Amino acid sequence: MKVKYFITKQKNPYSQIYVRFWNGRVYDAKTSTGLKVLFNDWNPTKESVKLKTTASDKDFVNGKLMDLRKFLIENYNFEYNSGKAIQKDWLKSKVGVFFNRVDESQPEKTYFIDWIKKFVEVAPKRLHKGKNITESTIKKYVTTLNNLINYESDKKCRLTFEDITLNFYFDFVDYCKNTHKLGTNTIGTRIKAIKFFCRQIDLEGLPISQHYKHPEFVAQEEKAKDIYLTNEEIEKIFTYDFSNNARLDNARDLLIIGLNTGLRVSDFMRLDLSHIKADTITIKAKKTGKTAEIPINTQIEFTLNKRGGKLPHSLSEQKFNEYIKEIGELVGFTEKTHGAKMECVDKDKKIYRKVEGVFPKWELMTSHICRRSFATNLYGEIATPVIMAITGHSTEQQFLTYIKKTNAENAEVLRNFYKRKANEKGLETTLKVV
Repeated sequence: MKVKYFITKQKNPYSQIYVRFWNGRVYDAKTSTGLKVLFNDWNPTKESVKLKTTASDKDFVNGKLMDLRKFLIENYNFEYNSGKAIQKDWLKSKVGVFFNRVDESQPEKTYFIDWIKKFVEVAPKRLHKGKNITESTIKKYVTTLNNLINYESDKKCRLTFEDITLNFYFDFVDYCKNTHKLGTNTIGTRIKAIKFFCRQIDLEGLPISQHYKHPEFVAQEEKAKDIYLTNEEIEKIFTYDFSNNARLDNARDLLIIGLNTGLRVSDFMRLDLSHIKADTITIKAKKTGKTAEIPINTQIEFTLNKRGGKLPHSLSEQKFNEYIKEIGELVGFTEKTHGAKMECVDKDKKIYRKVEGVFPKWELMTSHICRRSFATNLYGEIATPVIMAITGHSTEQQFLTYIKKTNAENAEVLRNFYKRKANEKGLETTLKVV
């Protein structure tokens, strides 16, 4: 690899300083550095401005040329030997990056947010592992984009690819936490999206900071403080008499369907009779596109028969969450429970965020309780892959985030397992103290 600086004689007293970069027959290109020098002040042998010249910018120009040489060699060495394609305009692009010059006709090749905007525009047409990117994933991209736009506005900056450093990471996490009052897992989702964007930018050969690969540039997570309903609590809801309140009776029936199918609220709210054949519900998940087959149990069967074979009418998620809290309070779920619920954390900006604390259990009930209760109550009772096939989880790690049993409850599952095994073998299960 070689770097050579040279100038050409021009009518203008100042001459452009050009750079030529070549690597044998593999790559050979030249471009202007944008720097200029008086023709007689240039030393062609040392490829620099003469030290004896009176030009006040000689040290600046020579320093830039020395740093540019190092920058080009290091970048080429890294990219070429990492298997990246070195395009014809590589030299011109790298010189532009070095001097922080931007082609305003293509800002997406320099500015982080401009690149994300372009990416989001074409995201519906892109494929991930051979499948279209889901609406929920695109929504996460857009939400992250909006957070970054607000960050730039408040910080009065414009992020380039080179700005996505560890310092940016620490500042952005702090900004999300203290300015927008976002929780750890929500911030983690934003960081995951940012790291994904950085990988895509890197694949395109654009000059993204490599700090996104640093072990400290990480999406933090904490175990969600969510609750679930036990089988006994579900039975209380199922048997409670709401015959004098059609609104809550309908919401209760929707809740029973959600608790016994493990479907997301976006799916069980759109169930119709076409999804039911004999004793099985078959539906394609809106979020993932995966098809689930769920046997109808006695509670769902009773609910359908009660309505003459029809399903309860659907509600918005907001109304559903409101009504099931009423149901929980009426049924008597008043025990103090550790969890998180939505509260206003900034009245002026009308910002609502999940706040941890100890509340009556009914206050913590939302649509998510359906899926979590389904997974938790079946966990340890039937094989995990069977539950995952219904819930649509791709990995056991994802699935286990839904399991909300306490250590004591898990111990009871194991204790019952031991008892069943002992009974099968006809062994005495009562411990005898010697």
